[in-house]
Amino acid sequence: MLDEVWRSLCAVAILTVSVVTHNYAAEFKDYRDGRVYRGIPSGSLNWFKQSLKYSKTSYFTDENGIPFYRSDSWKASCPEGTQLPDETDWDELIEEKFSGPDKIQNMNDFVGHSSLGFYKFEFDEVVNARKGYAYFAVRGPANHAIRFETKHGTTKYVDIEEADAIQIRCVFARDQFAEKNISPKDMIFTDKRDNKKYKVGVRGGKIWMMKNLAFSVTSEKQCYVDDKSYCEKFGRYYTYDDATKACPPGWHLPDDGEWRDFQKDRATLDWDNLGQGGCQDWDNFCDGFNSGHYWSKSSVQPNTARSWEFNRADKDIERTDASVYKGLYVRCVAD
Repeated sequence: MLDEVWRSLCAVAILTVSVVTHNYAAEFKDYRDGRVYRGIPSGSLNWFKQSLKYSKTSYFTDENGIPFYRSDSWKASCPEGTQLPDETDWDELIEEKFSGPDKIQNMNDFVGHSSLGFYKFEFDEVVNARKGYAYFAVRGPANHAIRFETKHGTTKYVDIEEADAIQIRCVFARDQFAEKNISPKDMIFTDKRDNKKYKVGVRGGKIWMMKNLAFSVTSEKQCYVDDKSYCEKFGRYYTYDDATKACPPGWHLPDDGEWRDFQKDRATLDWDNLGQGGCQDWDNFCDGFNSGHYWSKSSVQPNTARSWEFNRADKDIERTDASVYKGLYVRCVAD
C-alpha cells in the first residue's frame, strides 16, 4: 500500500502523466530511456500495462525483448515516481480484476505478451524454468514473487532463488480528479453526453456524484408524479436494467459494499439531498419529500436488486430487495 511519504514523492517526481479520454487510462513516461507505459487503473493506483523494459538494471533479456530482473536490482529498476507493488497492492488488483467471471480473460489481458516462466543460471547457461506461469516481483521480503497461472486464472505468492530473474510491473498513484476532468477547486463533473453538471465529493475513499443522475436512457416516464420539473430537482427514475447502463464512461452503479462505505458516517450525510424524490412503483409514487430510493448493483434474487432508502425525517437508512421494474434513482461512483 502506498504510504504518505511515497505519495509526496509522486507529487514532486519528474514524470509525465497524460489522460487518454476514451478509457481514462494514464500514461507514464520513463525519462531514462523515453519509453511510455500505459496505465491500468485499480483502486488508488495505476499499473504498468506492460512489463518494465528498462535494460540497464536487468539481468537477462529474452527473445521477445522482455527484460528479467534479479531481486538485488528490483528496488532500483522502477522509474522515479513509481515503485514495485507490495502484497496489499497485488491483492487489491486481484480482487478487482481477477476474481469475477471474466478473471481468466482479464488475467490473460494483463499478462499480455509477457514471456512465461523465469530465468536462472545453470551449468554455465541461462535456463527458462516453469514455462506455464508468469512471475512478477513483489516489494517486501527478498526474492518474493507472485505467480500467475493464466489457464485457470489463479495466483500464488512464491519465493524464488536469489539467482532467479523475473519480470517487473511498476505502479504509480492515480489522479482520479484529472482522469475525470474534475477541478479539485470546484468539484464539478460535466457529463459530456448531455453537458449536465454534477457536484462530486469523496466518501469511503471514492469519488461520488452528490446529485442524482439525470441522463435520459429511455423515452418512458422518468420524473416524480410525471412532472418534468421534478426531473430537474430530483433526477430521473431508472429501472434496474437502465440503471446498470446509465452512468457515464469511467463511472458505475455502486454495489452494496460501496453503499455501505458511503453511509458509514451518517452525521455528515446530506439528508435533505438524499431523502427526497421517492420512487416509482408502476403508476404509483413513494413519498417524494421525505425519502429517496437508490439502486445498488448487487442482486441476490431473480427479478430483484438491492435498493437503499434514505429517510430524511427519521435520518434512517433501509436496505431492501426491490423489483427490477421499479423506478429508483442512481448515484454514480467513479471507477
